Amino acid sequence: MDQGAGEAAPTAALGVEELLAALSLEEKARLVEGSEWWQTFAIERLGIPAIYLTDGPHGVRRVRGADGAFGIADNLPATAFPTAATAANSWDPEGLRRMGAAIGHEAVDLGVDVLLAPGVNIKRSPLCGRNFEYYSEDPLLAGELGAGFVRGVQEQGVAASVKHFAANSNEDFRFVGDSLVDERAQREIYLRQFERIVRTARPATVMCAYNAVNGTFCSEHRELLTGILREEWGFEGLVVTDWGAMHDRVVAVRAGCDLEMPGDNRHSRRELVAAVRDGRLSAGTLDTAVRRVLGLIERSVRAERPASAHDPAAHAALARDLAVDSAVLLANDGALPLDAGAELVVIGEMFERMRYQGAGSSLVNPTELVSPRDAFDARGVRYRYARGYRGSYAERDEGLEREALAAARSGATVLFFGGLGDLEESEGFDRSTMAMAPSQTALLEAILDTGARVVLVLFGGAPVELPFLDRLAAVLDLYLPGMLGGEAAARLLLGEATPSGKLAESWPLTAADSSAAADFDRGVVARYAESIYVGYRYYDAAGTVLRFPFGHGLSYTRFAYRDLSVEVRDGRVLARATIENVGDRDGVEIVQLYVRNPRGAVFKAEKELRAFARVAVPAGAAEPVELGFAIDDLAYWDVAEHGWVLENGEYEVLLAASAADVRLRAPLPVDSGRPSRSPYPAAVDADYRRPPVGVPASFPALLGHAVPEARHPSRLTMDTRLVDARRSLLGGLLHRGALSRASKDYRAALALPDGPERDERVKHTHFLVRMLPTLALRTLTMSSGGLPHHVALAIAEFAAWHPIRGLRLLLAGRRADRAA
Repeated sequence: MDQGAGEAAPTAALGVEELLAALSLEEKARLVEGSEWWQTFAIERLGIPAIYLTDGPHGVRRVRGADGAFGIADNLPATAFPTAATAANSWDPEGLRRMGAAIGHEAVDLGVDVLLAPGVNIKRSPLCGRNFEYYSEDPLLAGELGAGFVRGVQEQGVAASVKHFAANSNEDFRFVGDSLVDERAQREIYLRQFERIVRTARPATVMCAYNAVNGTFCSEHRELLTGILREEWGFEGLVVTDWGAMHDRVVAVRAGCDLEMPGDNRHSRRELVAAVRDGRLSAGTLDTAVRRVLGLIERSVRAERPASAHDPAAHAALARDLAVDSAVLLANDGALPLDAGAELVVIGEMFERMRYQGAGSSLVNPTELVSPRDAFDARGVRYRYARGYRGSYAERDEGLEREALAAARSGATVLFFGGLGDLEESEGFDRSTMAMAPSQTALLEAILDTGARVVLVLFGGAPVELPFLDRLAAVLDLYLPGMLGGEAAARLLLGEATPSGKLAESWPLTAADSSAAADFDRGVVARYAESIYVGYRYYDAAGTVLRFPFGHGLSYTRFAYRDLSVEVRDGRVLARATIENVGDRDGVEIVQLYVRNPRGAVFKAEKELRAFARVAVPAGAAEPVELGFAIDDLAYWDVAEHGWVLENGEYEVLLAASAADVRLRAPLPVDSGRPSRSPYPAAVDADYRRPPVGVPASFPALLGHAVPEARHPSRLTMDTRLVDARRSLLGGLLHRGALSRASKDYRAALALPDGPERDERVKHTHFLVRMLPTLALRTLTMSSGGLPHHVALAIAEFAAWHPIRGLRLLLAGRRADRAA
């Protein structure tokens, strides 16, 4: 619990119900919103302290000082672990538990009570700018990893906050978007990982997303926040908004949204007080939200926490080991591991300035940083280095390219370090392409044209295009490996460790091949017309040629699978097999169990992941593996019955090294007493028997309602993005005003001398320049110091050529402020 200036000391004598009875209506309205950006509000007269919330998906981002600034660039040092997209490639829930425990321990040491993590949204498209912060395209894998992380955090007495609930799959329209998702896709794909985490790990809080789902904003979505989350799944904790995700505060409280952040929102407080007094909101409903806030505060006050400070060296070692376990050897013709004493040419700026974390609110100030160059030099590795390109997305530099090509012609093995930079993928905006920067790809292809043997070492939080894959000797992807990523890279390249990571997402050839390509980032209304066909579920059924399939990853050794047996006992399916290491190195194999669905009347994915395991096998040895799952996991969501139905049929257990590499099969007959029948209209059955192309005519029938018309972008409303608002005169002024400071800071950063300071400043300011235009007018009102709510309403009226209404709103707002 943060003990900052002006905060109350906890009062152990009063329980939640006693405090609730002692609070005034105004104090209750104040308690259900935040204060000073990162805290809850302290009620000093009753001894109710403030608690501190902050970001932390891969490390604690504790803002320096207590002034409430957004603090992207000025944070206290903490261990920067591999990001979620990276750690997911380990397929190791226990590793995520250890990572969560370490981050939770650091949160305790930094005075943090609630860690805003993990992010478990499904990767619908490889272009989502925030994919580095999410685990997978598969809800089972995302749910198991997220549950492990939550357990680790909460073992330290810190509350976890699972986010972003729900169907939040892009950045460009995240503040105002409406995700149109059919009921079955919600249940089977976009909610299932949340359900697994809530039921098995019991997170203390859940964070609702900015976007709407089927026309209702998540902060106001009673079906999601109360009907499903609480009444069905048994969630007993607190629902908090994402920062600025509130719309109608009264409706949100009724829906089950408890805490508004960042808070200090005078308009919300007035609305709550007025609604209780005039009967629009019952006092008991507000009390329920207050009770949950008090419960979270009490939990934080009474939590058992580590008695001693964390060990920075141990946490750094854990970050390194997770990076090693999560790296994926995508391709290898024998070039890796490198021969001892081999002549090497190293090309690429990321060798000395690796990308090790994402950009945006998850940014960690690392306690140390080891680049691949640092790790090579510490080992005395001999190499010739050429920078090759300047920055991840800068213009091509002919001088650097000539130097790199001259080095490549030496005949030595070339290690090319490249990938995605902070200017290409970040929270706040989506990528427009899967291609790497032209400054990298043009140089890489020119190097390949020399005939050099090239090993590509990748950094980045998402898939990239690799049209030259067949010309590469090997590809090792570190993803975003955290602050010890350079050490992990050296260990793997030099053969000190054996790669074991496998992809937690499919890699299409280009973004046009992905399941969401037809409608991703096309506007405010996002039509999830692919339904359940997401990731490998889509690629399997569509027969899409992939660059790399889900679950793919090579090793420096080889594994054989044998002796599969399957039995059903006490409602569980148990599969047993033997994994043999037939190579000459110790290794770890990630064994994946899929179940092929029967071809019945209901459209389904061809197969779905049902279990997985990491199996360590010494060279020449064999190890048994047992994987299990509940037979009810095979059920599909029936939209007619609004429940899970397990249908009869001949299922098949598939033991696989990846979604495309099935090693063993066994039949799994199921007699549930439920014959196969379709709950859908004939048109839906016809369109969805295979993945649809584009948005089929039957999509409204699948959805259960008409597809709403997108709002006209030139009409400035409270939910218009600033980038769209600029099409009106007043909106253009607002857009320029909001961006003026950020744009000035970005230009100043670009003018700095080349070096680490410039890199960091460019990263921070670029994030703001790209993110601010996606904000809505309403979002600007959601914190102290922001645009007053009545002024925002007046601006919208002025823009609609309603000056009288605008003036009335301004005057009424001023009167209310004076009276407050």
